[in-house]
Amino acid sequence: MSLNCIVIEPAALTEFRKKRDRHDSYYRINSDEIYQSFFHTHTCYDCMPKSGKVLLLDARLSIRKAFFALVFNGVRAALVWHSPTSSTIGLITISDFINMLITAYDAKWNSVEALESSSILEWKQNLLRKGVNKTEPNSSNIVQLYPEDSLSAAVLALLRHNIHRVPVVDPFTKNFLFLVTHKRILKFLYLYIYDLPQPHFIHQTLEELKIGTYENLVMIDLQTKLIDVLRTFQALRISALPVVDSEKRLRDVYSKFDIMHLAATRTYANLDVPLCDILDLIHDHSTHQVITCKLTDQLFELMDKFVTREVHRLIIVDDNLHIIGVFSMSDLMRFLVPTFENLSRTNSNTSTTSNTTGPVFDGEPMDT
Repeated sequence: MSLNCIVIEPAALTEFRKKRDRHDSYYRINSDEIYQSFFHTHTCYDCMPKSGKVLLLDARLSIRKAFFALVFNGVRAALVWHSPTSSTIGLITISDFINMLITAYDAKWNSVEALESSSILEWKQNLLRKGVNKTEPNSSNIVQLYPEDSLSAAVLALLRHNIHRVPVVDPFTKNFLFLVTHKRILKFLYLYIYDLPQPHFIHQTLEELKIGTYENLVMIDLQTKLIDVLRTFQALRISALPVVDSEKRLRDVYSKFDIMHLAATRTYANLDVPLCDILDLIHDHSTHQVITCKLTDQLFELMDKFVTREVHRLIIVDDNLHIIGVFSMSDLMRFLVPTFENLSRTNSNTSTTSNTTGPVFDGEPMDT
């Protein structure tokens, strides 16, 4: 362990840390490989929440009721259950709501009632026929994991398939247990961050590490129509867009999850409104704060922001709030597990797919 790699532990965590066993075995490992080893030696079961909300929707449920179920339960995705085959056939997500709104808008809302009353199964099959999901990989299987699979296998599955979440199922009953995500894995690592030896790169800056996205950044302004924002989400498969003012300075961030406000308030009939009107409804600008970072911020500071501020991405800005780039949680995980392609060979038997007899649909693409 390098003497100049010391993380100052908040006093509030001192007593909590003392109650846990130290990971002394990690002190015999090269410090730069600590997090890789941590992910490799811990399982999905280890990061399973003690309590949580599981949303399972029948494939025969109307698409409208499905979206209201997401809003009512405050979740971003729900598993779809196919009763005839007694199997899970995929996920319904905010992306489906976006696709529905665009379809209804293009049809001038003439068929919106028929669209809303169609079942989840009919909706998903219609998307496949139209080729909306043709860019998503492995449309014949659902990527899933078992509780005993390593966290490195989970990271591999998320990155390789470019998705937000992977279902973890019981290997014997095939019952769904929970969804593993980058956020859940990072929060689990953060529980032990003060017990583990600190790799030297944790005190390096974004500029030194050269991680994040800095080219081909897509931004929107306050006058952009909502329908154009939705089309951007659909076309680019991203989950959030920075909002800039006339001087290209960061004003806000509009994410896919914000769109669920339209479903909650049933105000999705007018998609030609400018984004500024929508932001005024969903964000209290007197208290709302966009979480940003700078190129000079150290990696540990950014990890802390991801966990404590519960954000999926950080907008990289300069002193004048001009956008330089975006640093997402997937960028962080890809950096922490740089050998995930090699891990695929050692964990090829852990990342599994379900072999259901019913129709199968993919999960939501991952944000960039």
